[in-house]
Amino acid sequence: MRHTFAFSMLMLFSLQALCEAQPPTIRFLSQSEARAVLTTGPERAYYARLQLPEMRAKTGLALQNMTLEAARDQVRETYGARTEEFSVDEQAALREVVAGLQTLLRTRAPLYARTPWVFIKVDSTIEGGLPHTRGDNIVLSDAILARIVELRAKGASGPPLSLWNLLVHEQTHVLQRRHPELFAPLYTQSMGFRHVRLAPAPQWLIERNVVNPDAPDADWAFPIGTPAARHWILPDVLLLKLDHPRMPDDFDVVALEVREQAGDWTFADRSMPASLQELSALPDFVRAFPNHDEMFHPNEISAGLLAAIIIGSGIEHPEHPLWNKTRAWADQALH
Repeated sequence: MRHTFAFSMLMLFSLQALCEAQPPTIRFLSQSEARAVLTTGPERAYYARLQLPEMRAKTGLALQNMTLEAARDQVRETYGARTEEFSVDEQAALREVVAGLQTLLRTRAPLYARTPWVFIKVDSTIEGGLPHTRGDNIVLSDAILARIVELRAKGASGPPLSLWNLLVHEQTHVLQRRHPELFAPLYTQSMGFRHVRLAPAPQWLIERNVVNPDAPDADWAFPIGTPAARHWILPDVLLLKLDHPRMPDDFDVVALEVREQAGDWTFADRSMPASLQELSALPDFVRAFPNHDEMFHPNEISAGLLAAIIIGSGIEHPEHPLWNKTRAWADQALH
């Protein structure tokens, strides 16, 4: 029986080593596959929340003299039409970057290493050319891919930390969609956010709202002030310039005050204030987080923190307690 047990353990370790040695699963969607993802199925719901100014900023379309529903239909078809095929060089460059990153992920965040990488290519007029996700797919613009190919051609001597950071950040959004229950304690217990159900927004806010494809549920409130004088804010991204807006130049990150009454949450101001509170100008909020990029949503904050921890680059204010809280969460959740 000892020999049988030893043989079984040897086989188990061999299988584990074999699994760890497996290359990452990478898919590059064809143009037709990408078009289907962006225009049909669950991702179709994304367009139902877009407003006219935001759609103009995200596509460059004029969208004049048409109903909101007709504009949404045109924008959806535009997203599909502006998908592109990956070139051989783009695929090779991304494969190299992900393969190098995979060794790190197996050690520091195995859940990432077990998650397939699925890429969509679009032209740079979609979402301002910024990297983002839709469903389980990482969406990269032709301009970003051109830079990745260029870096590969130059043969950089060290690991591409900025690219690794970008990819881990976006893959975090994929995991957030796949495992929302896993991330909820990070948002609430570690960061201090509270998920709320808000009453319908006033019209001025609806018209200026920006839907983040990486964080479509924006109803996350954060406490400000002392326990004796506590109030709640809702970090949000608004489009303040409605005439010929540009993405991301005309986007503004603000703090909207929200209130709870008898279990119901509502906006404190139903009418548009003369000036909006900049989120970055709230010391209590800024001090709560060590990194100050994309602080407007727990999805974005956690993606930034986790990318920095996993890659080991971009850790600002290392003494901040949220780093250790995030590491402790990751040690349990990402294995």
